Amino acid sequence: MCSKSNKSTGLVECGRVGRAVALKGECQVIWASGSCPVSKGEHLLLSRDGKSEFEKFAVVGLRTQGSFSIVRFDGISDRNSAKTLNGSLIFIEEERLPQLGKGEYYSYQILGMKVVTEEGIEVGEIVRIFTAGENDVYEILPDGAKRGSEIMVPAISEVIRNIDIAKKVMTIRPMEGMLDQG
Repeated sequence: MCSKSNKSTGLVECGRVGRAVALKGECQVIWASGSCPVSKGEHLLLSRDGKSEFEKFAVVGLRTQGSFSIVRFDGISDRNSAKTLNGSLIFIEEERLPQLGKGEYYSYQILGMKVVTEEGIEVGEIVRIFTAGENDVYEILPDGAKRGSEIMVPAISEVIRNIDIAKKVMTIRPMEGMLDQG
């Protein structure tokens, strides 16, 4: 799962550089999906300001440890150089993402999606995705509502009836009481 897409650049945000590790220029990388989307020898694009000015770095060292990796980038050979990358957002070209199976989606495809019921009633917009137990949960902010009034929708087939990536619309069949505010 990658978190954000920029259609104008064709890039998808897939992680963030964390702290420097050890002395040889390695960095902790936290992946948006919880799993590493690249292999040693491939490249990633980093943005230090999170908006533009992408720098291309080859991955020359890679060790995965759960939801993060320890990465060494070409040209980053000491701890001080690694510290300069802390907080940089990591991007990958959308076409390099692995193909997903039917009914599987990257989070950037779901975030920002409008949610409607099978009856056509507008529910709101997906603002966050998190995992609870064995399922993802979509946090939906109702149209015109303030933070704190979000609706939690489990990503299960009984509730999620259709996802239209092209139209950015998710159709749901709410469980009893799911949409009750108050």
